[in-house]
Amino acid sequence: MLIGKDKHKNQITVLICLILLSTFLLIIGCAKKQTAQLNETTEQNKPIPAQKSIPLSIENNCIGFLIGTMEEIPLVAKAGGAWIRPHPGPFSWELIEPKKGTFDFTLTDDLVKTAQYYNIAILPTIWPYASWDQAKCHGEECLVTEEDQFYSKDRIVIPNSRCKPCDWNAYKKFLSELVERYDGDGFKDMPGLQIPIKYWEILNEPEMREKDLTFFKGDEKEYVEILKYSYEAIKSSCPDCKVVQGGCAGNGKAGFWENVFTYGGADYFDIANIHFITHGDKETLNVKDFKALLDKHNIKKPIWVTEAELTDEKNLIEYSKNAIKAGATKIFFTKILMDDHKISPVYKNITDICNVP
Repeated sequence: MLIGKDKHKNQITVLICLILLSTFLLIIGCAKKQTAQLNETTEQNKPIPAQKSIPLSIENNCIGFLIGTMEEIPLVAKAGGAWIRPHPGPFSWELIEPKKGTFDFTLTDDLVKTAQYYNIAILPTIWPYASWDQAKCHGEECLVTEEDQFYSKDRIVIPNSRCKPCDWNAYKKFLSELVERYDGDGFKDMPGLQIPIKYWEILNEPEMREKDLTFFKGDEKEYVEILKYSYEAIKSSCPDCKVVQGGCAGNGKAGFWENVFTYGGADYFDIANIHFITHGDKETLNVKDFKALLDKHNIKKPIWVTEAELTDEKNLIEYSKNAIKAGATKIFFTKILMDDHKISPVYKNITDICNVP
């Protein structure tokens, strides 16, 4: 009889323990659920970082200047410009990622901070070359001559080897990191960023094949490849950023661009880009003929003139107005100073051309 009672008592004890354990687990589960709900509510109530954009006063200003140093930025503001295109500029894979995985934004940060202080927006030129990457799959065939204007023996801005990237994943990683830093979306932005970078030009005059000036050692298909991977990287970090085609030199070598467009290059840029450096149709800064080329390939995109240089400034206003009428929406002049180091008087009221019907 005692054994039966003990057995019954033990069963009751086990039952009580199971009830207590279930209750404990239920309490823990509810606590976890409440914590998760609290965290979710807290996350939802977190302030969304303010999205920065280029001020409309800048967007609506059609005037920019090519600059070689940051000291020229105040002059651009005084001349009425709202845009700069640094040339060659610090937006070089070589400078920003001197070793794979090691990023240095010192030079680009300095430029962005100075530009925004003067209420200036930047159109950077991307140089898709890093010496450590070029060495992976290229040899002497990719080297420019020592006569090249940007050949370097010491401080390298643009590497002397200028073929397409070898490691596309590494290139896209570099470009994504760069765009993310200046896109103004509040994620991984440069501290103190006020005026974001929303336009990116991919290379400069890739068709140039001069002994003293070669920006790209490759053919049209390879340039389209660079455009494609650049476009993908930029849009992945900043969907509302715009890709600008590398400036067409305007030196009569339209065959290169015929092929670029035939190979589908226009799928990988948002803004077409033409130059006028004393060659071609000066009365429209080459815009008329370039637009005809775009129309031939059914390409309907805005046109920027990112280099405009006239040997005689007296017609600069008239020809710039003609360029706007022909389809240009922005013009970057290459020369801001006269020989006496003063701002050329021709730029007085230069922004009036932005309102040409």
